Amino acid sequence: MKDIADYRPVIIGIDHGYGNIKTEHCIFSAGVEKTISAINTGNVLVYDGETYIIGESHLTYQDDKTKDINYYVLTLAAVAKELVYRKYAPNANVILAVGLPLAWTVAQRKSFREYIQRNTEPEFDFENVHYHLHIEKVKIYAQGLAESCLIDSLEGDHMIADIGKGTMNLVRLNDGMPIEKSLTTEKYGVGICIRNIRDELSRLLGREIEERLIERLIREGCIGKNDDISRTTDSLARDYAAEIIKKLEAYGYIDGYVKLHVFGGGGCLLKNYTDLVNKNDVEFNNDICANAKSYALWAERG
Repeated sequence: MKDIADYRPVIIGIDHGYGNIKTEHCIFSAGVEKTISAINTGNVLVYDGETYIIGESHLTYQDDKTKDINYYVLTLAAVAKELVYRKYAPNANVILAVGLPLAWTVAQRKSFREYIQRNTEPEFDFENVHYHLHIEKVKIYAQGLAESCLIDSLEGDHMIADIGKGTMNLVRLNDGMPIEKSLTTEKYGVGICIRNIRDELSRLLGREIEERLIERLIREGCIGKNDDISRTTDSLARDYAAEIIKKLEAYGYIDGYVKLHVFGGGGCLLKNYTDLVNKNDVEFNNDICANAKSYALWAERG
């Protein structure tokens, strides 16, 4: 019988976000909860004798994703979802293409690779299907810089801003070559903005507002809404977005001279709460799976 390691490998790009896990075609909340039993088996993963509910919550922000098993379990779920999307068999030889925050890639690459490849032959059950994988290789790329492969032309001066829930990654490029001193990762993702808005709404209204509601307002904008929640969200989101622009300028963005490319789910802050969307030298990539696609593309190129 043919060994799984002898199968032709399939490349799967995964973006291990703090808010959501994304593959090239799938997205789900970065939530893991260990349980003894589960009523609904639709989002349940069983691995190494433990049962986990996937995607019903959000993990708290952590600089080091290798400190517990959560992101490994999310990786298994991501591979399973992508295999189902592609109509592949649950027994697969895979090459995982993943990313790390731009400025932390060098320091964390070795430990993250060992973490993802901790078991080269994982077996698990997810959504009532048994999976047996062979992890042939783990390729790691710098989040922010990796997205350059998705830009049609990099001639001249460019800046990539990848804004996620936990971090913002910035890089400037001149004729496609990254400028070393511009490579940075800031803990200034959209999650901080959401937390600030929740705290202010709690103070004003005397009750807790669900994070999902605020996320939706940030993602869709508050135009045409005049209730207390929308007004407060609009005001604080604009303030936060203005601070992001200041950071972009501090790292070399000059309106009219440097073309700005905005990636990541947090880009909706700049799109909905600044005038950048009206500028000719600013491009918003609205594909939430762009990072995962860029990792996979780099892996395919070798």
